[in-house]
Amino acid sequence: MTDHGDGARPQRSTRLRAGLLAAAVATALLPAICAGSPVGASPALGRAASAGGYLYWSNTTGRILKPGDGMIGRARQDGSDVNQKFITGASLPGMILVYRGYLYWTNLAPIRNGAGTIGRARLNGSDVDQKFITGASLPVGVTAAGVYLYWTNNRTGTIGRARLDGTDVNQKFIKTAQPEGPDAVVAGSGHLYWTNDFSIGRANLNGTGVNQKFITGASFPDAIAAGSRYLYWTNAFCRPAPGSGCRGRSIGRARLNGTDVNQRFVARKDFRNLHGVAVNPSR
Repeated sequence: MTDHGDGARPQRSTRLRAGLLAAAVATALLPAICAGSPVGASPALGRAASAGGYLYWSNTTGRILKPGDGMIGRARQDGSDVNQKFITGASLPGMILVYRGYLYWTNLAPIRNGAGTIGRARLNGSDVDQKFITGASLPVGVTAAGVYLYWTNNRTGTIGRARLDGTDVNQKFIKTAQPEGPDAVVAGSGHLYWTNDFSIGRANLNGTGVNQKFITGASFPDAIAAGSRYLYWTNAFCRPAPGSGCRGRSIGRARLNGTDVNQRFVARKDFRNLHGVAVNPSR
């Protein structure tokens, strides 16, 4: 997160809680998994209604910053068979992703440069590796496309990338528009999209074509989701950039090519803290 002066940005602890809440639940749908399509920030809810599907979410207990206190919970999609300790030993787990037969999650703690990790386990909870990828710095968001995994390094302002088997790790695959941030990242339509304090960034999946101001006028967007035609994000805090004229918290929307931007696609006076958004990828 970039400092834009006193009162121009929320407290860092508030933004951190926002990152933890944003898209912290993922849906595992067996047909989608078999097809190899990503399920996470934009769950493929429309592709199947399988009785074998599960929901996964991140949990913390005790002192929120104590390493090893975090858990991954699981339940059936009908809400039965709830297990709050499906996977244990996580360290302040943030966003979670289901992709090609595995769970991936971000371990934010300890909160210092290079101390964060990406965890991985099979969907049945076996083969847990809390340090599947190491060297991250406050990794909040995680997504995947093709044979690569991507995550945000909130503390160093970069997006990391590695192969799905954990090799070829690059913690500085993309440098974002600000020294601290972003929170969320999502893959869609051959691109990566991420949230900067006042804009949505975009790049090709191979890291080229970086555009830090692909969509402008946002107000501290935390969560982001990509459908087949549109991109959606949360304007979580009404702390406007100079001249932006922020009028309240809202859900923004734009076409995947960056046109038809509507920062107040969904806006209500009773919105308080908007930290999560998801969309059926077929929409």
